Amino acid sequence: MLVHYKRNKQTACYDSNNLSTVGRIPPAERPCGPFQSCGGCPYPSHGFICYSAEGDCLRTDMQKTAKRKEGAR
Repeated sequence: MLVHYKRNKQTACYDSNNLSTVGRIPPAERPCGPFQSCGGCPYPSHGFICYSAEGDCLRTDMQKTAKRKEGAR
């Protein structure tokens, strides 16, 4: 079946009978920081450098913030 659609404000089409599907593309390996404490951290995959020294990183900052919030309750 020929399917028509708009692409960049121009009409385009494709034949849906000739489409092939592929399996799930495996995700790339998550980036990891240089320190031992970086293992399993959820933050390195966000595309910025989240550490300055061992034990001084975004993960530990977020843990400190969470502890302060729980202490305030």
